[in-house]
Amino acid sequence: MYLELQEDLIDVAGEGADAPVPACPGWRVGDVLAHVAGLARDSVEGTVPAIDLLEQWRDGEVAARRDSMTADQVRRADGLGTGEVARSWRALTPRLAPMLRGEVPFPDPAPFGISAILITDLVVHDQDVRGALGRGRAPDGPAAALALATYGFGVDYRIRQLGLPALGLGTGPKVRVLGEGEPGATVSADRFELVRALAGRRSRSQILALTWVGDPGPYLGIIPAYGERPDALEE
Repeated sequence: MYLELQEDLIDVAGEGADAPVPACPGWRVGDVLAHVAGLARDSVEGTVPAIDLLEQWRDGEVAARRDSMTADQVRRADGLGTGEVARSWRALTPRLAPMLRGEVPFPDPAPFGISAILITDLVVHDQDVRGALGRGRAPDGPAAALALATYGFGVDYRIRQLGLPALGLGTGPKVRVLGEGEPGATVSADRFELVRALAGRRSRSQILALTWVGDPGPYLGIIPAYGERPDALEE
């Protein structure tokens, strides 16, 4: 999954490194590429900060350290072209792939669920770049399903921490229950839209426009993983 996403993002990013990325305010396409390549390097070299990403929704220090990490990843690629960043990223693959497969451990300190985080981050940023360059939706598949499960795990954690009734996530006939007990509400959409909402790529009004059964109010602020997006993102 990771290698397919890697090649897709490298291919798409080559069309416009300087194009702004509306999904990531302040970033260009080249910055997105620098971030995902930098995260791969940090993961392989054991330089990912020891932070509990499950707490980024309510702990400002965790969020600040996360943002500092991503800023450093972009800064390290300053002055490099997308081709050079892509070559460096590909060169890491022989070291990264066995770690993703679970054959070799990631060096400490590795965040909980680092393999799922790496693939989920790539799912989201591949689509960010596709949207920025008018390339439409990435193909649906196992990577998108993993991204939905990864973000769903985070929402489940937040629901339990706040003592909220469960939330149902509906995709087609399937409903995934986050939290404990009967859902207080269910939100339904195709997998693409649910992942984009959970990844903070949809505003509150866009999340409300999804298909809801029950009261969405208690969940609107905790659906986006990185805080609410103030403006609507059309893709």
